[in-house]
Amino acid sequence: MSKKQNKVVHINLMGGLLGLLFTHPQRALRQRIENENKDGWNCTYFIVHQDANLFSLILKLIVLIITIGLFTWGAGYMILFEKEIEGE
Repeated sequence: MSKKQNKVVHINLMGGLLGLLFTHPQRALRQRIENENKDGWNCTYFIVHQDANLFSLILKLIVLIITIGLFTWGAGYMILFEKEIEGE
């Protein structure tokens, strides 16, 4: 008998001016999904991940100010994968 196993993966993206120039969200999603597919995982759902934590938002703003707008970390994506595994 087979069972389904799930896992959630978070993809981080770069923010700030450097993120605007060098971050390719579609490429990041495609590469991660292709890598997981090679390991037998199937993407079932993904969503844009946004920080809801006030401390994290303040810290991101401080880093953005210190780097003169060049860098901060972006929110990214949350991806749900599933795979069939052999059960007992």
